[in-house]
Amino acid sequence: MVTRRATIAGLGALATQLILPSAEAAPEPPYQLGEWTGDSFAPMHAIRDGLWRAPLSAPERRVDVVVIGGGLAGLAVAALLRDRDVLVLERESDPGGVAKSERWRDVDYALGSAYIVDISHRFMALYETLGLSPHPVSEPVDRALSGAAGAGDPREDEWRGGYERLKALLRRLGESPDFPKIPIGDASAPALALDQLSLHEFLRREHIDAELFGLLDAYSLSALGAPTAEISAYAGVNFLSEINAPIYAFPGGNAAIARALAARLSRAGEGRIVTDAAVYAIEPAEGGYARVGWFDARHPEAPRCLEARWAVVAAPYFFAGRILRGVDPAATSQTTRLRQGSYLVANCCFEGPPAELPYDSWALGAQSFSDAISATAALPAAERPKDHSVLTVYAPFRDPRAGRARLLAGERAAFAAPIVEELRRFMPEAFGKARLAEVRLTRWGHHHLIAAPGIVATMRALPKRFGNVLLAHSDGQGMPAVESAIVEAQNAVEIIKRG
Repeated sequence: MVTRRATIAGLGALATQLILPSAEAAPEPPYQLGEWTGDSFAPMHAIRDGLWRAPLSAPERRVDVVVIGGGLAGLAVAALLRDRDVLVLERESDPGGVAKSERWRDVDYALGSAYIVDISHRFMALYETLGLSPHPVSEPVDRALSGAAGAGDPREDEWRGGYERLKALLRRLGESPDFPKIPIGDASAPALALDQLSLHEFLRREHIDAELFGLLDAYSLSALGAPTAEISAYAGVNFLSEINAPIYAFPGGNAAIARALAARLSRAGEGRIVTDAAVYAIEPAEGGYARVGWFDARHPEAPRCLEARWAVVAAPYFFAGRILRGVDPAATSQTTRLRQGSYLVANCCFEGPPAELPYDSWALGAQSFSDAISATAALPAAERPKDHSVLTVYAPFRDPRAGRARLLAGERAAFAAPIVEELRRFMPEAFGKARLAEVRLTRWGHHHLIAAPGIVATMRALPKRFGNVLLAHSDGQGMPAVESAIVEAQNAVEIIKRG
């Protein structure tokens, strides 16, 4: 049985270390390494580095609405405006943003965004329109692992009292009209006051047991991009409320939502989504139009241009600020100062009888990853494969800048080796009767907005409309959530429909 002192020491290590070891040459692994998926950074870095500052060429096409970015927010805008002449320009070869999936054998696994929580009417109405039926994952939803042989989940043993007090606090807040909600435009004054505190400060003020902070730091880093001391209490409490709520997951994660949105758009007319389209400038044009400059990432030597009655920038705010021309520099400077987390996801593919696992497993004190999701846990028990499985392992970087540098270097074996080593320590049952056949790595250099203290106030004050150019991205709610993307998309659509 792990001692209380050893467990707390491990949690302290997690809070300070959660960054992968240096990228040194790794020996040839006994498992296959897939090619990188995730961000295609070259075209975006060319724009960042000023290689596309030239005047826009003559427009070759005019549309009613152009959407820049084919993540969940952009796809939702386009799908909700499918009866108009709408075009989506997506920089990657497939739409979806971080809500993407791939398949190993017959198992769909997430490359990023994995689950939803809020199925209230505002969101459920959209899911039903898309033909989606969210189902809660089976119990137990998650567990905390110390890595010590034979140790159980400390939340059910030595932490039980403190964890129950945390759940009671979150339950009380969740039932209050002052709960820090999405959309942030509906927030009360007491809820907004939370935004001025860090989550760590708030939890200490509420006398939450110190022994829980390592686990809460892992939660916070995985979901919001930074530990509790660097996260707004508004965003943190909103996220932690999941502890008392069911988690809903589709096979392959939230890619199911992205695919359904894209399919709904395509049914209204083919050719609505242009992939490998990197937008480098948006500027006002004559006659109330906006002009959009872009290039094909596969053929960057040939700039393209179109005009639109409305331009919706469904891209992270830090990037939107770089491509908006003719806009108040004070507004764009605020967007480019926002911080983004960096992230690695490792999908570990096993051959052999799978272990019985909860949906999510949190590794307390692990240095190379925060948690691992069972890709088959979203399936009914009768439909789960009997001879293969996939674990989706999340590895956020504590230092996003250092993480981005390592992801650019791209040493796949050096990333995979420490993750596999610690998986064997924390989740030995996954290897009990199965063999690790392949590790597939996904890199996200700018995974999501870091919800720092004051982020909600910033986003409530930040302009999201510049004439006929609208910002519509989850960043606008200050929290990287599916619900944020949907709210921002609905807000933009309402403005366009009002004219």
